[in-house]
Amino acid sequence: MDYSRVEEYLDTFVNYEVIPGFGFAEDGYDLGHVRELLRRLGNPQFGPRTVHVAGSKGKGSISAMAASALTACGLTTGLYISPHLVHLGERIQVNGECATPGELLAAIDAVWSHLEAMRVEGRWRRFTYFEVLTVLAFLHFRTKNVQAQVLEVGLGGRLDATNVVTPDVCVITPISLEHTAVLGDTLGKIASEKAGIIKPGAHVVSAPQPPEAMGVIESVCTACGVPLVRVGKDVTWTLLERSLDGQTIQSRGAQGVRVIHIPLAAPYEAENAVASIAALEALQSRGVALDAECVSLGFSRTQWPGRFQVLARDPLLVLDGAHNPASMRRLAESVGLFRRSADIVYVLGFSSDKDVRGAVRELLHTGGRFVLTRSGQPRALEPVDVAVRISDLGVQVACERQPRAALWLARSMVGTEGTVVVAGSLYLVGDVLRGWQEGTESQARWGRPPGAMARVSGG
Repeated sequence: MDYSRVEEYLDTFVNYEVIPGFGFAEDGYDLGHVRELLRRLGNPQFGPRTVHVAGSKGKGSISAMAASALTACGLTTGLYISPHLVHLGERIQVNGECATPGELLAAIDAVWSHLEAMRVEGRWRRFTYFEVLTVLAFLHFRTKNVQAQVLEVGLGGRLDATNVVTPDVCVITPISLEHTAVLGDTLGKIASEKAGIIKPGAHVVSAPQPPEAMGVIESVCTACGVPLVRVGKDVTWTLLERSLDGQTIQSRGAQGVRVIHIPLAAPYEAENAVASIAALEALQSRGVALDAECVSLGFSRTQWPGRFQVLARDPLLVLDGAHNPASMRRLAESVGLFRRSADIVYVLGFSSDKDVRGAVRELLHTGGRFVLTRSGQPRALEPVDVAVRISDLGVQVACERQPRAALWLARSMVGTEGTVVVAGSLYLVGDVLRGWQEGTESQARWGRPPGAMARVSGG
């Protein structure tokens, strides 16, 4: 689908996803301009039952699982996520269907005159790409008569554009040090930003947290007078089975025992699934009827590409959006469970604001070699710059600027029992996934010795 006209319009607004710096880092920033625009549009963000998800890792998985379960239970369900991997419509979905270019253009038509009026008035803060896209999502959900909406925070929480809703359930996923220039340089400060989505009247679910972060979450819940469900304490789980095809989990919470299967293999997805179950149980406690069998069916249908996604098996090809030390640690754990031989190559690309050295250090004990590349995103580091940052780690690296060439170079370095992992950036994962989908011979070629490979262009 061609989203070029939509993207051309959105690109007229500053996009902090692709340039350094963050608009709400400045003093006095608030969401008054976003709320005003939504007011002029009739407040489309209100009405649907709302699950709001913030945190450092796992936001998307939890959101995708919850939305799939709500859809399976018969509710018209909106899902808002970021970033997209292949095309813009992935960010705004209803019942698993991506918003089409025509639908997004219709939403732009509805919002354009109000944005222009606010610009002319001159007293409103300028809008960002993400803020406008968030408003478009709410408009699309209203057009589709959405009954429930699951919203993934873009960055932080307190000042994120999605934080204009009145949530039924707030989920805080595992918190780690990230975006420290914007969110704060301690876990406590970052937790305060994430917990900014918590509002009186909501139910709160928290994944297991470091003590410093959990202390903040508990304090905010107490101040708001809201109940808190702690994953791992108030709701627990047991792993029954795991393979590359997914895992089966037994959870035990306030509403008894459930057994679900998710088509997501990474170990950490079990914890994410349980957090999603807890969120759905909180919705049920607020009067939303959710049939247990339909919930299980929804979990089994979850689609969440780019997160320990298996594209091929001979050799094993995995795409994973891990991009910081915490997520790389989890990736290494997953690789350790499923690798079939010692032969492993990581295809890595990073954005300029990432802790590259810390991320790569988490992979060293796996014994892998590295092919360094870059995504097409403007903030992406050049492969040679990544090589410089990790030059003292004693790892074997090759540089290939084009992701497709880097992938096939990595393929040439492993046997059929080996493993190739693409990681470091969701933008890189998206580039590889897009190329894989467009290349009709990719899967067949992967399963046999490839032809001419790109040369090693650095070291």
